[in-house]
Amino acid sequence: MRKAFVPTVMAAALLAQPAVAQKSGKTIQCWTDESGRRACGDRVPPQYAKQERQVVNERGLVVDTKARERTPQEIEAERRAAELDAELKRREEERRAHDQFLLQTYRSVKDLEATRSDRVTTLDARIRLVGKAIADGEAALKSLHEQAEAARKGGKEPEPKLAAQIREFEKSLAENRKAAELLRQERDKTIAAFDADIARYRELKPGT
Repeated sequence: MRKAFVPTVMAAALLAQPAVAQKSGKTIQCWTDESGRRACGDRVPPQYAKQERQVVNERGLVVDTKARERTPQEIEAERRAAELDAELKRREEERRAHDQFLLQTYRSVKDLEATRSDRVTTLDARIRLVGKAIADGEAALKSLHEQAEAARKGGKEPEPKLAAQIREFEKSLAENRKAAELLRQERDKTIAAFDADIARYRELKPGT
């Protein structure tokens, strides 16, 4: 390997050998060694291959700079930054699309409030229906348990059919209770979403 240390007279040293560089056709690169000194040559030692290097021509002028190799931490940071930037852009696009939807769908805040009221009314009706089913199921299940208890008091085990009915009503009751809870959650989310839309609509169209 041909290498020359060039502390402060780098340009002069390189100018002294233009014919050699041009004749050989090899690229001259410069780097900083472990002592902080600048070194140049047609081959870069392996221990310096990952650091930033400058490429010079036969006149000693810098024609290119090779960036140092990024660390795994830097690569990971760049990846996270890119993901965050993409997520922010996605949210901004969604916000613009929703703004356009609001402006094209509703003529005023009153329209939004009326639609909210309709949605809540529909959900309230469904909640009442499920509530009635729960009440009916609880009453029927109570009656079945009383029949089973009466059989036990009489010294007999409840008939298999009765036991099957109890299990079926218990399953149905659990499903209805879960459905009621989901409907209540949907009602709350619907109101919150419309409240947010109304606030945003007022920002988009003040005075409406």
